[in-house]
Amino acid sequence: MNTPSHFLMTAALDKALPRVPIVKSAFLLGSVAPDLPLWLLSIAGIVYYRFILGWSAAATADWMFDHLYFHDPIWIAAHNFLHAPLILLTGIGLVWRTRRNIGSRSRWLFWFLLACGLHATIDIFTHADDGPLLFFPLDWTTRFSSPVSYWDDRYYGREFQQFEIGLNVLLLLYLTAPRIDRFLRRKCRSALRS
Repeated sequence: MNTPSHFLMTAALDKALPRVPIVKSAFLLGSVAPDLPLWLLSIAGIVYYRFILGWSAAATADWMFDHLYFHDPIWIAAHNFLHAPLILLTGIGLVWRTRRNIGSRSRWLFWFLLACGLHATIDIFTHADDGPLLFFPLDWTTRFSSPVSYWDDRYYGREFQQFEIGLNVLLLLYLTAPRIDRFLRRKCRSALRS
């Protein structure tokens, strides 16, 4: 899914679980952190290949996402580190016993890794042939072949994009409804007073 959708889903989950002592900063950062390395590599790649070397936009995109994404060790490791189930589960296992200590680094890390895991799980099932590596860092090639892609029209990408937009609208309404309600009530009260 798109990075903002991961953020909105995680924020909605945080709001829906008020009794769970989630470390919000860790949880929300963990919702987008798995995608940040690819964003940075992509921006650097566009600057280098497109603007310094003068490649076309199409050649730049093809090189980055058809070659580097699948074959360059730096791109593979950077993108898959926080998408890798083995790494995330190992990290959660290491902090599990101390995750309840209020204010501790392990508590923050637990919620961060849990959000990364939620992100990775969703990505595994919404990428047809370019999803996270399932056994990274032990295996650098095995991916789940999902029948659905969030972007590729050959795998219901167009339909999934419509679903994702609708989901994002609903999540935004859920997250902002109390503020909108308060705003409208204030406006109505002030209109009635005048």
